[in-house]
Amino acid sequence: MTKEMKVLSGRALGIIKLSLIAFFSLSFTHHAIAKEKQVHPSSIPVEHFFKKPQFTDMVISPDGKHIAAIYEDKDNSSSVAIMDINLTKVLTSINLGEYRRISEIIWPRNDRFIINYAKFVGYLDDNGSQPSYVAYNLNGKRGIQLTDGNRAFYEIVSLLPDKPDKILVQKRNFQDYNDRGSDLGQIPARLFEIDIDTGKEKYTAGQPANVNDIIADTNGVPRMAFGYTEDRNDELGGGSFYAYVKRTPTSDWESIDTEHMRYPDSKKVARVRLLGFNSDNSKAYVASDYNSKLPSVYEVDMKTLDFTHIFTPERATIGAPLYSPNGGLEGLMVSPDFNRILFLSEKSEMRRVFAQLYATFEVTDESSNIQIHSATEDGNQIIFSVSSDRDPGVFYLYNRGLDGSAPGIRLLSESKPEINPNLMASMKPMRFESRDGIELNGYYMLPTYGEAPYPMVQIIHGGPHGPRDFWQWDREAQFLASRGYAVVKVNFRGSGGYGVDFEESGHLEWGGKMINDMTDASMWMVKQGFADKDKMCVYGGSYGGYGTLQSLVREPDLYKCGIGYVGVYSLFEMKKSGDIPKRNEGMRFLDKVLGTDEDLMRKFSPALNVDKIKANLFIAHGSEDERVPMEQYEVLTENLEKIGKPFIPMVKEEGHGYQLLENNVEFYSTMEQFLADNLKK
Repeated sequence: MTKEMKVLSGRALGIIKLSLIAFFSLSFTHHAIAKEKQVHPSSIPVEHFFKKPQFTDMVISPDGKHIAAIYEDKDNSSSVAIMDINLTKVLTSINLGEYRRISEIIWPRNDRFIINYAKFVGYLDDNGSQPSYVAYNLNGKRGIQLTDGNRAFYEIVSLLPDKPDKILVQKRNFQDYNDRGSDLGQIPARLFEIDIDTGKEKYTAGQPANVNDIIADTNGVPRMAFGYTEDRNDELGGGSFYAYVKRTPTSDWESIDTEHMRYPDSKKVARVRLLGFNSDNSKAYVASDYNSKLPSVYEVDMKTLDFTHIFTPERATIGAPLYSPNGGLEGLMVSPDFNRILFLSEKSEMRRVFAQLYATFEVTDESSNIQIHSATEDGNQIIFSVSSDRDPGVFYLYNRGLDGSAPGIRLLSESKPEINPNLMASMKPMRFESRDGIELNGYYMLPTYGEAPYPMVQIIHGGPHGPRDFWQWDREAQFLASRGYAVVKVNFRGSGGYGVDFEESGHLEWGGKMINDMTDASMWMVKQGFADKDKMCVYGGSYGGYGTLQSLVREPDLYKCGIGYVGVYSLFEMKKSGDIPKRNEGMRFLDKVLGTDEDLMRKFSPALNVDKIKANLFIAHGSEDERVPMEQYEVLTENLEKIGKPFIPMVKEEGHGYQLLENNVEFYSTMEQFLADNLKK
């Protein structure tokens, strides 16, 4: 540990230095007792894995006197509590109602905070409604609705440091969306200032027309804007792209030539992402894959508009940005295997902070994930968390001593104190070549007890286009490993995170090569000696439910059982029901990724090929699912019943993934018994 920093390291020391609030039921004493009782991973209760975390985020106020914490005290909603910096007093607690998920807390002023929330129906519902913003005083009073996600899409562009009573937002009207029948991302964005005390908004004129995304520099001045338009006659992705920039805060907007920013082998516009400005606003950063398979990062000199290539990731696309306390971009997350931060400068302030934290906790980016959640206006105090594949995470407050005080780190809260990391299994990155020569990446987990080869469960992620699996705490994988199962998760072709070519290689291959990749992952586990070929099961939710049933159709003799959870089972039904085909853009997307060939769609619809399934089945769904409605469950189960194929059914009055703890406990307890009956006898 570094000598100049006083640190409370170790989870047991939390009870000595941390004042606990009964309201949140935080007790490290209880956690220590639980550790003594949990002598074997298989004895950990199911609910310990699937109980909601105590806190999902903690955000410090600009002056460092208060902390806003997001927590989930109810199964189908989240709340925010405002506490003093020592966590000894709760000033207010706010819950916005059922199915309202709070995703972000923003402090524009010391005396007022903003909640970003949206409606989500189901644990696996990662789209939800459009976000809304509401502002409150510290005591929870004078709540003002700043934006309404039911009327328009709003996004905060800047907190306007010189105007503490205002925020700058970009607004896209849904009426434009309805008139154009286009994707939400193509709607023109307009800038407005919103008064955080009254909710009144004022149009800020001057931005270019036909832009969809605008970013401001660290002083709140809009300086870069991109736009994309596409009509029904254009190929999906083959529309027109626009870019504008202001060299100085007082300059006029200039148009930038973008014709070269298309893929060389097609007419499609390359993916372009505005990342932000450096701390002194002399440089801007964008990412694009117009000249590389994975998005490269470019530095833009704001005076000359010269583009300089900074780096191109080798295996995975760039992820979340890392900003300094004043909003300057300093680093980017890249996750080829573990989660690594690529800093944009050797002199980066955040680079020094991370180096101090890695040294203090004696960890690396291959053993822990360190995440900065918030910082005070002067950058002196930082809230961060440390988590890993085995640890759901711990929140800490770091006093850097920039004000002359003694540097130190104080433990704030454990995310899930009922979980003992010492009993959890390790998640290992894997990389192998598919049967047709494609490099595939993923992760596997082996139980902490027993001997290989183990009975195995493959977990298939949802999406499928966009999402991917990461190295992190995984409640489902840990639950299965605690019960003695090896687990494998592969980022099959079509997954996000590995470039456009890799993602689009899954188009028209939902039931073909994507399933081959899953099969190859299972066989990789067998070849490594990790999995028993005669004792394997497959499981997944949403697209993962589809992949599960299609794997059983394609490989009837490979798996003993399958668990389909809120899954798609008929591609024909997918084009008729649910929320995706309701939009013109949604139907164009489905035709692109699923195709229009009815013979292929029939071949790739497991509900229409149930006669090929030999494995035992457990099928679970939510009667209120809007993403994958009950029609999918019904077409599968009715066809199973027609041929007399038995299955274990479960339907709960929930959405796209169960949220209620009692339903999760029943679902995973049923899964535990189902797997034991099929893989351990």
